[in-house]
Amino acid sequence: MKGNKMQPNTIYCGDVLQLLATWPAGSVDLVFADPPFNIGYVYDKYRDDRPDEEYVEWSRDWMRACQRVLKPTGSFYIAIGDEFAADIRVIGRELGLHLRNWIIWHYTFGQNTKAKFCRAHTHIFYFVKDAERFTFNDRLLRFPSARHTEYQDLRASPLGRLPDDVWDEFPRVCGTFRERAGFHGCQMPEALLQRIVLASSNPGDLVLDPFVGSGTTAAAAKRTGRRYIGIDLSPEYAEQTRRRLAAVRDESRARPEGGVWPALHVDHLLQIYRETGVTLNNLIGNEVALRVIAGALAARSGHPYSVDEVRARFEELGRKPGFPKLPNDTPFAPRDHRTKEGKRYVRTKLLQNPRRTAKQSLRMLARGGPRPPDANTPPAEPRRRGRPRKHAGPVPASGAVREATG
Repeated sequence: MKGNKMQPNTIYCGDVLQLLATWPAGSVDLVFADPPFNIGYVYDKYRDDRPDEEYVEWSRDWMRACQRVLKPTGSFYIAIGDEFAADIRVIGRELGLHLRNWIIWHYTFGQNTKAKFCRAHTHIFYFVKDAERFTFNDRLLRFPSARHTEYQDLRASPLGRLPDDVWDEFPRVCGTFRERAGFHGCQMPEALLQRIVLASSNPGDLVLDPFVGSGTTAAAAKRTGRRYIGIDLSPEYAEQTRRRLAAVRDESRARPEGGVWPALHVDHLLQIYRETGVTLNNLIGNEVALRVIAGALAARSGHPYSVDEVRARFEELGRKPGFPKLPNDTPFAPRDHRTKEGKRYVRTKLLQNPRRTAKQSLRMLARGGPRPPDANTPPAEPRRRGRPRKHAGPVPASGAVREATG
């Protein structure tokens, strides 16, 4: 690339600071950045173990470069880990960016740890350049609230509600997931990027990802009718992303044909289902909630779907194996470890003498458990639990047990 030429719908290979320095200021509508976290992750070309001061200074440089190419009405999202989240927040303030939300992306299937709590989240900062002028398409983000799903309350807004700033509807893209591209280890969910793209840009706007990686931001932008630009230092990642995007098409104007829904519309419906968080059996008969879902789907897809169409599609998708699983939609089935295959637990029952001390019990266990009773010794009466009953007559002799009555 020569001079200040900037070609939309292109994946560039090179250094982000050098490339952004040649592009015109105020030319990008939305920036989403998922930079290296400086935690020692193995990338193709980048070394992810800089000294802390050097990493913070480098972060300041690329954030300033992104801010320069961002339009006055633009939005700037940054995903980052715990180690440098506070630094990114401070740099944003120093650059004059306005923080609208400090989003927590909470996911399950996090990394297991032994000496501390398991980490299961990523920070996403939502900045804007101008605190008063920015794009936020709230109608494209709404879904039924508990007033619709639990109470069918007609007083609730027919438009639905907005997501919280804790996002737990997006699982990590694991190795067995169908959307896994396979060439990059830090692939983000496309549904998460679609939420950001729909919220903070309009069709035809330009979306920049300065660390494009697996290309998910560009894919989400292309499917929803936005233009994209991606940058990556690795020639391998850049080429693989170009191949991925070649198989993605713009579905922003797609409409149902012959009863067949466009794939993007189905994805929108499934995402609304995840956001609603109510099992399909409870949702199908809820006319109030289905009206909100139909309206939300129409806003996201641009096509007016009816309640009956939404219900029929839900019923069809619910019979397929790939339908989303909610945390509470699997019936609990207790497992009998005594008869089923799998790990079995054996409980040793100790017949302790009430006068036996703890040391005596330990010695007994070391010898292999309690000794079998002698053949000449009569069996002991069972001891009663709880407070002894009051009774008339003489008190039994020491060691004797009164026979239970009634």
